[in-house]
Amino acid sequence: MTLNINGAEFDYRTENIEKLTKDFIDYIVTDVPFFALQNELLYLMEKRNITKFRIPGSMTSDKQDHIFYFQVIAVKENKKLRTYHYLGMDLKKNLTPK
Repeated sequence: MTLNINGAEFDYRTENIEKLTKDFIDYIVTDVPFFALQNELLYLMEKRNITKFRIPGSMTSDKQDHIFYFQVIAVKENKKLRTYHYLGMDLKKNLTPK
């Protein structure tokens, strides 16, 4: 099944994707590599019109729920494209999107 993410993508043009991938690998306990989950995560955020996703404690290395935060940036050259820029995760409980 192909998920329609309607022009959404993670920020691949900067070191931002490396930070997201590292945080995901460091805290999420799964045999599925992050790149295999990217389209599903984008699809869920697009469908629900949200800029974060939560991973339950049962799937994390420290057994705590974690939220990954993003800022959606429209691509100037093409209004149908949106980039999800990773802001960080809630390791500091007061993290809020900028």
